[in-house]
Amino acid sequence: RNWQGSDCSLRTCPFGKAHVDTPKGDLDFSLAVGDSNDVVVTGSTVYPYGTTEGYPLMADTAGNVLDNTGHDYMECSNKGLCDRGSGQCECLPGYDGAACQRASCPSNANSHTPGSGTEGSNTNFKVYNGKSAFLGAGRLSITQTNQCSGHGTCMTIEQLSYLDYNNVYDLWDKDMTMGCKCDPGYTGADCSRKLCAVGVDPLYTDDTTAQVTHTTVRFEASDADALSGKYAIKFWDILGEDYITGSIPISGTGEIDGKEHCDSVKEALTSLPNQVVPTIECNQEVIDTNKGVEYVLTFTGNPGNLRQIELDQYLDGSRSSVEVSSGTLYTGVHNNVVGESVDHFAQRCEGLTVKILADSADGDDSWEVDVRPGSLGYISGPNGSLSAAQMKMLKKCLSDSDWDPENNVEVANWDTGSNVENDGATSYNMIGAFPHAIKVVPVESTPGYTFHMPGSYHLVWYDADAAAGKQFRVANLNSDANTVAEATEMYVYTTKGTVQQMGYGSESAIGDNPAAIAENPSGGASSTRIVGYFDKDTNQIYTNYDTSCKTNPDSGDRNHVCVNKGDKLFVVDSCWGRGDLGAGTADPIFGGTLLNECADSTAPNFNTGNLYTVNKVYNVPVGSNSTITPSTTVDIVSDPDSKHSVDTNIIEVNANFGWRGLEGDPEDSNLSPAGVGRDTTWSDNTGVVILFHFTPHDAGETYVSLCSGRGLCNADSGLCECFNGYTGHDCSIQNVLAGAQLPGSTTVDKDKKK
Repeated sequence: RNWQGSDCSLRTCPFGKAHVDTPKGDLDFSLAVGDSNDVVVTGSTVYPYGTTEGYPLMADTAGNVLDNTGHDYMECSNKGLCDRGSGQCECLPGYDGAACQRASCPSNANSHTPGSGTEGSNTNFKVYNGKSAFLGAGRLSITQTNQCSGHGTCMTIEQLSYLDYNNVYDLWDKDMTMGCKCDPGYTGADCSRKLCAVGVDPLYTDDTTAQVTHTTVRFEASDADALSGKYAIKFWDILGEDYITGSIPISGTGEIDGKEHCDSVKEALTSLPNQVVPTIECNQEVIDTNKGVEYVLTFTGNPGNLRQIELDQYLDGSRSSVEVSSGTLYTGVHNNVVGESVDHFAQRCEGLTVKILADSADGDDSWEVDVRPGSLGYISGPNGSLSAAQMKMLKKCLSDSDWDPENNVEVANWDTGSNVENDGATSYNMIGAFPHAIKVVPVESTPGYTFHMPGSYHLVWYDADAAAGKQFRVANLNSDANTVAEATEMYVYTTKGTVQQMGYGSESAIGDNPAAIAENPSGGASSTRIVGYFDKDTNQIYTNYDTSCKTNPDSGDRNHVCVNKGDKLFVVDSCWGRGDLGAGTADPIFGGTLLNECADSTAPNFNTGNLYTVNKVYNVPVGSNSTITPSTTVDIVSDPDSKHSVDTNIIEVNANFGWRGLEGDPEDSNLSPAGVGRDTTWSDNTGVVILFHFTPHDAGETYVSLCSGRGLCNADSGLCECFNGYTGHDCSIQNVLAGAQLPGSTTVDKDKKK
């Protein structure tokens, strides 16, 4: 076995899956090369069961020959030469393993251009010295050394994917393609380059505030004075290195021995090595009467998009080190502000300041007549309703919203961001397929203003039929302020990116659902939205349809915009409806026009305008209380507890939600009087929160970067070389004395570097 040749003196080398397939040639000396269906040389020493001369023969489980196939088994995986004397593969540069089955990780010691003849390159021996491996020159390959430069770990692409938020890579090369997982502080394909300090561009904060991470942590016991114990915080810096604090004591009163819990938390974080948390702010509130504490951390010294912290409540192994003497304990973490490195809302609407108001009565906070899901508030001027000039200015700043300038309106050349929906009797303006998005930032006169004060995102559209002064509608609120005197004055920042309401169907985007007319007696059809539900302090959204681009069909019913890893989503609370207005009529409205569980303007979840990044999109098997289709119905009259939620389609984002995204009611198939009025036109055995996809524009401004964007990173030393006029270890300090320096930094003439 594994010998070949006329006298059986030649060895056969190991086979592996071919990196690149090639035809084997005329193996049976028939003067012709057969195709993938022609099996030849059956009974040979190398191929006892035969093989094909053309590209490999592959078939599915039904025996159907597949045309588009590849990566069959080949000797030395088609990336090496077989030494017939030793039976060992001599791998080509960049490949290793007994069968050359792996693509080698880069190395700063062996990273030579293949075929260059440089010392240490395999091809130096095989090509330039003319010592063919087929003649038994043997064992002349140079083993790849110092992989990942000693500053990283060589891993398969499957392993690297798993380390990236447990993503799954399951293609043919999952165990063959290799790459370096660099240690924190190093980068490059071979991990040979040092990273420099990260900072905030000082010129950026001249015009706006830096969006740093704000994290809320909550420990809540059901009983007073029952909470005690210790825990630790796991923190990741901007380079991806993780640190675990020392133990932090906690009690239901929010203090121990006169020391507030926030002081203990700040001390634990700032005591981490290498000053990874140089400064931090903490504000706490005691829950009810000694039932625990909720605190908010503001990472003022750690700009950029940080991984969310985690709590370690098992300092003693399997036994929880945080406990309650009676009752139950709830712990949760979420980012109420997600830190950013790139500002996609960098264009200030110059000459305009606004206030965001809830559209409710001042006396009792009851909703006004124009309020519907996706329309909880409106944009006001700083001292009252927007003037005609201010409205024109805002329209011009908002501009186009849907990539299509041909459908823009008015002299301002803009999109309203609205759609028309009709229930068979009444037409409504609703938040549209392509609403606008804005960021508002407090003006400098706001009490407590610092350049770390976060801006907030809002989805905005225009309702021409709304009450005068309230036409610019806002989907999500940051407070229940409903008068100009109560609200904060804000600058407005717009984006060249595009927001799209996620939908599902044969159309390309959510469309109008107009009233029935003579030419169109059936009216329109309300587009199906992509909706989801989720729990507070989690980061998984359960959607009604599979939103993955991998499984999105090319035609028929499909996602209007599918979701990939790295995409961005707005997930806001706008009291989304869970039943269709006009159910049972010709044209019900998806979600309806009634607010869901929001009795007045104090009820919505505030500060939900975060921009989330998708970590992964995946499916899970159907469970006992699951269904894969939103159209599943149950009889809630005969079985009131029956409910089967669609929970197999999941989008996982980069931070936990600070609120709960609600589910609808079970779909009722009972036609008895008890079931009258239940919606059977779309399923509410799903979530009700409508999702919005955000596609950034290239014009986003990166303001958190190596050397703050005001210097060059020396990859050999890991130190910043600041441009003239800037100093500090991260070049984030403007220096009026251009030649002056702070320790740890050098200055370069920017012009000389060109």
